[in-house]
Amino acid sequence: MTLKNFSRRSFLGAAAASAAAAAAPLAHAASQKNELPAKWDIETDVVVLGCGGAGLMAACQAFDRGAKVEIFDKGLSPYHTGTNLCGGLFTACGSRMQKADPKGKDDWKAFADDIIAYGEHQSLKEPVYGFTKHSGEAFDWLEDHGLAAHHLEPYAGHSNLRAHRQDSFKGRDYIDVLVKEIAARKLAIHHGCGLTKFFFDEKANRVVGVECGTGDKKVTCRARMGVVMATGGITGSPESLDRWVPSVAGKGVVIGGPSNTGEAMMIAVRDVGTPLSHMQYIASYPCGIVTHGRNGPYCRWWFISGQGGILINKNGKRFITEREGICHVTPKLASNPDGCHYILADEATWQRTLSKIKLSALVGLPSWTEERVLAEFEKGENLWKCDTIEELCEKSGVNLEGLKDQLAVWNKAVETKVDNQFGRTDQQWKLEQGPWRMIRMFPWNNLSCGGLRVTEEFQVLGWDMKPIEGFYAAGETVAGVHGAFYCGGNACGFAHTSGFMAGRYVTGYKEA
Repeated sequence: MTLKNFSRRSFLGAAAASAAAAAAPLAHAASQKNELPAKWDIETDVVVLGCGGAGLMAACQAFDRGAKVEIFDKGLSPYHTGTNLCGGLFTACGSRMQKADPKGKDDWKAFADDIIAYGEHQSLKEPVYGFTKHSGEAFDWLEDHGLAAHHLEPYAGHSNLRAHRQDSFKGRDYIDVLVKEIAARKLAIHHGCGLTKFFFDEKANRVVGVECGTGDKKVTCRARMGVVMATGGITGSPESLDRWVPSVAGKGVVIGGPSNTGEAMMIAVRDVGTPLSHMQYIASYPCGIVTHGRNGPYCRWWFISGQGGILINKNGKRFITEREGICHVTPKLASNPDGCHYILADEATWQRTLSKIKLSALVGLPSWTEERVLAEFEKGENLWKCDTIEELCEKSGVNLEGLKDQLAVWNKAVETKVDNQFGRTDQQWKLEQGPWRMIRMFPWNNLSCGGLRVTEEFQVLGWDMKPIEGFYAAGETVAGVHGAFYCGGNACGFAHTSGFMAGRYVTGYKEA
């Protein structure tokens, strides 16, 4: 078979077979005729699939441009989405806040270059450019509509000051704005009504509508202008993550919107013939405190290392510079004993840290209260507070002699200002006096980096890499933004920005 006579039908057969291995219940429909309903249950201009940050941004923008909008979501609430689980970090270029800061010099191309470099040049430039060119505008829209207090902060992987952090450290702030704005526009969300089918006109190369729901409660909805797919990624369950990303299978914490199982993406493969890309890449933070199977919160250890703490393995040894980009640390854990690492602080380091960040923000996502964190230190299973290094090693299992040797080497590096181990240059404080605190961490997997390929205008590409009419994607459903490694703040920023723009583009918006 040559490329010339390789048709969508040929591609779809192969794609359906692949999807069948992952989700057998979907496979039986791969060969069904994609006939349009004789009568639609609902007719509208724009259908939005998903009610997280990307979906609700798209719905607001489409509505504001005069479109009738219907929103369908598999879950039960916007607060059950990936946006609500994020740490309130939105990277943006050209926002009013960034422009007003003397250190906020930036441009969209520098932002894009940072993303691509951090992702080891595995990013796709189309979604990256679509994001970085419009991120400031999207953030300003949220700010204009009542976004809670926030600030700018430097962040590893970003060469310029563009990380907009919610003071609460919670993604809930974005959802609060969007829920309010959806209500103001009198838009209803069809909850518990996940995607079951795309209606695709193959001759016109156009998505014309969807079927959503379960059992005998399915509804068909015509989309005269188009569909924006913002159904999230694959981190909703250990099974859906492990199926696609063998590098983290069975490891660490898995956390995401519970509806983020990848089912909607496979329906797109089955019904429209869209290829999936970058599915093997995952935003895996080296921050997970594993409790109750593969659940658990997230420790922002870089706040501790920034105040003098060090990362060690079970042998008591440093294994990387603490200044490394956060997600770049994760692959190193596989070589550590037990696949984990520890952040170590003496009393002075701990107090300096808490002067910069609340304890409930240092350990959170999902949020642990300060009381819960203190109780976990008392329990001594993953968090330890001990008066001496000897007691700490006895309770944690970390090698005592290895840690003593490492502390001597580290304190010498502080004295000489030369880190002969990993070249760290910001060491200011020795680690000397207890009580000592230490936290054990594994990978924390909350963001997938694969999905549908899109144009710079977030229009979905078909099997032949040509744009499909009436079909747009936003948020975690989009492939290739982050490349091989995710850089903090870009997922939240991308979700809201891509939704913001896709909601415009689907209505026919053109750049000035």
